[in-house]
Amino acid sequence: MKLFVRIFSTLLVLAAFCFADTTSITPVDSTKTATDSVITQETKKHAVWIKLEGDVEPSMYDFCARAIDDALQENPDYIVFEINTFGGRLDAAFDIVDTIMAVKGPTTIALVKKKAISAGSLIALACQKLYMLEATTIGDCAPIVQGGDGTPQIVGEKIQSPLRAKFRNLAQRNGYPELLSSAFVTPELEILELTATLDKGKKSQRDTTLIIEGSKYSVLDSAAKAFWGAPKILVKEGELLTMTDKEAQELGFSKGTFKDRSEFETALAIESRSEVETTLGEDIASAIAAIAGILLILGFGALYIEFKTPGFGLFGIIGIILIGIVFLGQFAPQLDGYIPAILLVAGVALFLVEIFVMPGTFLFGVGGIACMILALALSYSPADIPDYVPEAVEESFDATPWLFGLLYMLTCAAIALVFPIAASKYLIPLLPEGWTPMLKTDLETAASPTEAVQEVSVGDEGIAKTFLRPVGQALINGKLFDVQTHGEIIEASTRIKVTAVQEGHIWVTVAKAEMEG
Repeated sequence: MKLFVRIFSTLLVLAAFCFADTTSITPVDSTKTATDSVITQETKKHAVWIKLEGDVEPSMYDFCARAIDDALQENPDYIVFEINTFGGRLDAAFDIVDTIMAVKGPTTIALVKKKAISAGSLIALACQKLYMLEATTIGDCAPIVQGGDGTPQIVGEKIQSPLRAKFRNLAQRNGYPELLSSAFVTPELEILELTATLDKGKKSQRDTTLIIEGSKYSVLDSAAKAFWGAPKILVKEGELLTMTDKEAQELGFSKGTFKDRSEFETALAIESRSEVETTLGEDIASAIAAIAGILLILGFGALYIEFKTPGFGLFGIIGIILIGIVFLGQFAPQLDGYIPAILLVAGVALFLVEIFVMPGTFLFGVGGIACMILALALSYSPADIPDYVPEAVEESFDATPWLFGLLYMLTCAAIALVFPIAASKYLIPLLPEGWTPMLKTDLETAASPTEAVQEVSVGDEGIAKTFLRPVGQALINGKLFDVQTHGEIIEASTRIKVTAVQEGHIWVTVAKAEMEG
């Protein structure tokens, strides 16, 4: 009997262990509530911000593609595209849209900061979700070109059709109103909203709405029109759909409106975030793209003037430089790490042009020095900031170490100027009488620009003392003057003849006797 009791007791204990809820032995923190656990779980969201601001250009696409690649490395929950643009080039917008649509994993979100107009609205709808800040707008994506009279004109159906198809595709993919999306592009559409009450007078009474084209509503029979009642015009014929933040939410585009970024992050339970910054090359490409038209106009204008004047001179060099800037601006993002070296080489080249090709103009010399200073400044990194710089100051330059480099070199240049200024004021007066650091011949022969008008006349002849490329110096009537040719290059020691004297400038050419010889 005792043996039976022992066996039965043992089996009972084993059964208790087998069927017991093992979760009951997990330690529980009595200070935590259900709300706390939900917040803890939700606040583990991580977002990466990508700002799309300014004109939609190929440079924006280059940045967007790189930024998305960088963002995916962080394995975020959200990729937030903060949009603020009046639009731009459709080809660049299509490339950006395709890049956003190719994102796998994180939820893509468009947050309209101020405006998403034209191509900006296309980019916004490429994202899976759309949110807007207060007092923002979105819409108006009709493609336009400049007409013959200089006024902007909406392009024809050949361009509108594929653009409408793109909007419909994005609407179908991301759950936006499809018909209203077409009204972003085509002003000929009239969009109406119809509302009817179902099961009127019953507990199940409810309203239903229908968005329809005006042309389709006009062909409804009287019974159907009576059922739906008076229509509400959402988009008038001849107008493009442009919505405020509230209208976008009412019409089913926006998921919500927020006062600022902080409120947006709280609503989406974003606990941590990072932001992809533009590189120096991308900033340069964006800046050049913004003024590319002006640079091209000035560049071709300078080349036209050069073609109308003999030889090759200042305007030809300026034209080539301006057009070259526009061309190389397309490759600035790819050359980001080489920009300081490129600037240094460009600075040295400009300085050599000032010395050997066009002496006396100062334009190329100043430009060369500026390029070299900027190159050295951009080569600075946070590690280059000296240890003696206070920590608070060093932290302020962490994001822009090049600015510290620029200030550092300008300070050195200012200190370097102290010695010659002090020497001219205090040291030179102590030198023996008659002694000067300048060459005596220069003092005796140099002439001021005003003397050129008084002492040099058309037809006077002299000797070129330096190479005239086309600017240089010549000895005329026993004095040294700055002179300029009409574009030709004249070697030193060549006999020259004055052809014009205008506003202190002396224009010369090779003397006739020299040419015959």
